[in-house]
Amino acid sequence: MTGNFIVRRLAGALLTIVAIAVLNFFLFRMLPGDPVNSLLPRNVSQEQKDALRSRLGLDQPLFPGIVRTNTGDLRVDLGTLPESIVRNQFVTSMGNLLVLDFGLSFAEERPVIGVIGDAFWPTVLLVGTAEIIAIVIGILIGIRAGWKRAGPFDVVSINASLVLYAVPLFWLGMLLFYFLATPNGLPIFPGQQMTTPGRQYADGLEEAIDIARHLVLPAATLALGLIAGYALIMRSSMIETLKEDYITTARAKGLRDEDVVRRHAIPNALLPTVTIIALTFGYVLGGAIGVEEVYAWPGMGNLIVDSIRDKDFPVLQGVFLIIAVCVVVANLIADVIYGFLDPRVRT
Repeated sequence: MTGNFIVRRLAGALLTIVAIAVLNFFLFRMLPGDPVNSLLPRNVSQEQKDALRSRLGLDQPLFPGIVRTNTGDLRVDLGTLPESIVRNQFVTSMGNLLVLDFGLSFAEERPVIGVIGDAFWPTVLLVGTAEIIAIVIGILIGIRAGWKRAGPFDVVSINASLVLYAVPLFWLGMLLFYFLATPNGLPIFPGQQMTTPGRQYADGLEEAIDIARHLVLPAATLALGLIAGYALIMRSSMIETLKEDYITTARAKGLRDEDVVRRHAIPNALLPTVTIIALTFGYVLGGAIGVEEVYAWPGMGNLIVDSIRDKDFPVLQGVFLIIAVCVVVANLIADVIYGFLDPRVRT
């Protein structure tokens, strides 16, 4: 039964990824305008434009019978059939995805996988740091608030969490940046970027310290929003768990309240919380994009903004596909974990 459950979830995840890949292709290719016009100066000849279009593979039909004109408009051209059935941008793109080839970046004219790789690890560093901080602090706050429900700590923490949860992360980031990184406030931390521009490092430790100082504000911005959400989830789970019969039984046996909470309430309250944390992965990535833009962090967020400006479709396709796959995998892991925790969902 467990094997069938996992296979079903894997099959569903694979179908979702395939659907995302197809939608991802058409979503960006249907945008108006010709990317070649945004990559070249206005005074270049049509021959130069055609040469770049051919080098980037944009001279092929978008889909069998569908072509993009030099003005960037899409139109049906049945004259390209039957050749365009096997030779078109869609077939080429889907075939390349099977070998993890996202094509060439229009703007940089180098493999997309390399462009994304340069931005991927800074985002992993930012999101990973914020997640670790948020999970630890958020769960601890939720445990305390749920245990001492309606007490002073619960009232303060629940209201603070609701405010932080409602505040857009980019706006929170702008506030922290203004007050803690500009002369108008207390310039305690570096303003933007991942490292100090033009600085020469004596060794790896000095560079790591500089990166850590630049990481403080963006990680704190993202973590504050996550802490609020995780605290609310953990508090709710603790309150429900403390109502269970086995908690009443444990107290009836004469166990101290601290022991009841530590041995029985917390382990059981953590189960749904851990699952929900995995399901919020998409929200975390979405928040990271806005935070990166505020702090000019050289991650996926800045890459997305630059690629939209340059109409760099291959990079946009690659970025959104990778983000979507990460979200699907996170949801798959959450499904499997929940399946083991609650056998009822396996049927």
